[in-house]
Amino acid sequence: MHFDELVGSEFLDPSDGTAIVRLTLREEHHGVHGFVHGGVVCTLAHQSAGSAVYSLCRDGREAVMIEMKVNFVRASWTGSLESRSEVVRMGSRTALVETRVSGEDGELRATGTSTFLVLARALRPA
Repeated sequence: MHFDELVGSEFLDPSDGTAIVRLTLREEHHGVHGFVHGGVVCTLAHQSAGSAVYSLCRDGREAVMIEMKVNFVRASWTGSLESRSEVVRMGSRTALVETRVSGEDGELRATGTSTFLVLARALRPA
């Protein structure tokens, strides 16, 4: 089982530098304070940002996240979350992505920016 399956994320078809990832919240997504753990929100932001960048990768290129900043705006307890990402700039070596995570009520839960290193070939284990 891959990490995305473990989390329970649903990837919608990414295209042209945009992507959406949805997650129906489960009890195991909650932290010790009773609301959804910030790591779950970061995971969604990471997943949609990566998916957005990969929608622009061509000719065997890949991308890896090298930096991410997330601002938490509001907590979540139940329902679902949706992370929407858009590539702001896709260069030959780096990509910049903006992300917004919202609840099913449409209320903003978090915003983020991330930077990806664009690789000319796939990473392989040493």
